[in-house]
Amino acid sequence: MSIGKYVTNPGVIGAAMGAVTTARRTQSMRRDWRRFLVWGVWLAGLALAVASVAMQDQDHEFDSARDAEKELEKRQRKQRKRRA
Repeated sequence: MSIGKYVTNPGVIGAAMGAVTTARRTQSMRRDWRRFLVWGVWLAGLALAVASVAMQDQDHEFDSARDAEKELEKRQRKQRKRRA
């Protein structure tokens, strides 16, 4: 697991930079449940960005397997045509 793929991902960078905006926004807010809700929403966005980067490798593996399966089906159809 390489940290570099997370640090260089635009989605993660954007979500992390959102902390600055969230901090500015919540600075003037009262300390009640709404303030915690704003931070919770920011944290959820950051978690989704990190999770999407983590899932990219699995997405590539799935795409490769699907492409290989399609190629195999194509070959099998071609062989059936030759036999017929």
